[in-house]
Amino acid sequence: MNHWNWKTALGAPLLAASALLAGCGDKTAPADKTGAAPQAKAAPADTEQQQIEKYNIYVDVSNNLRTSFQQAREEYIAQQVPLLQAKAPLTSLRIQNDILIDRSAKKLDTAAAIGAPMPEIDESAKAFSAALKVLSPLSRELNNYANSKGYLADNGDKARQMNTDYLAALTTVAKAEAAFDDGLSARDRALTKEAFEKAPKDTAAYYRAGLIYHGKLNHADANALFESPNDPKALAAFEASLALVAQSAEGWSRKMGEQSAKSGKVCDGGMLKINEFIGQSRSMAKDIKDGVFKRKESGAMARLPAHMRSSSIVNSANRYNQNFANMIGQFNHPLC
Repeated sequence: MNHWNWKTALGAPLLAASALLAGCGDKTAPADKTGAAPQAKAAPADTEQQQIEKYNIYVDVSNNLRTSFQQAREEYIAQQVPLLQAKAPLTSLRIQNDILIDRSAKKLDTAAAIGAPMPEIDESAKAFSAALKVLSPLSRELNNYANSKGYLADNGDKARQMNTDYLAALTTVAKAEAAFDDGLSARDRALTKEAFEKAPKDTAAYYRAGLIYHGKLNHADANALFESPNDPKALAAFEASLALVAQSAEGWSRKMGEQSAKSGKVCDGGMLKINEFIGQSRSMAKDIKDGVFKRKESGAMARLPAHMRSSSIVNSANRYNQNFANMIGQFNHPLC
């Protein structure tokens, strides 16, 4: 493991549940409390509702996997496999995501059983569920072994015996999860773009949709930037989409102020988290321009997987991802 998978580290963009997007006081569209993107109007009402229900279950699966199986695999390979390959008795063992395996598979099956087709996601969701069911008994057995410290009784023999099968199953799950994420992200991008383009201009709904849509464009640009942090084109793209986020934030804040003045009820629309995201992103861009990310790791630190290093670029990526999740995640809940 000699590089950091930036997509794994940053994670799929936090997804917003499907519903009609509206600001705190807009009357242009009824607001669902889960907030963010509308479904297409062409489908019959019952099919549309089924699509919303199915999509929201898929979103729930993705958003609840705060540590992805892709990251769990990388960490297992980096941290556990070397210990299992060593001849010394095993003194620790960590297996991740056990509690979410069966829970996620059940949710995926529930969503897939809903009639309304969602071709960009359905097949990958079924493959993801099938892979999780193969991993489940292996993970449960290893978790019981790890949590009871069985390795202290047998020096790690059981973990070594199970390693090949467990890693193969975890690898299949990680690949299936990546395909599921890709399909889910594609639909999410389409829905957030549609919400932004259809929202009446200069309304709270318009600026709220702009924050979500442009925020996700910026997240994609962040992935490219972290892959090539010293590429001027990647930095320019990142700053351009960040400027759009800032424009939407300015309009959103203005509309929240107008609504507060009319209603007498103070609502800042979550500007603290929005400004924190924009501010840290601007600081990160400045650091890149100042050459902070050109510094190379040395010694033992250089031999660690990148996500385990305490470098400026890794820390910046982690802060960016958390601030992004905080900003987007708040739109899944009432802000006023």
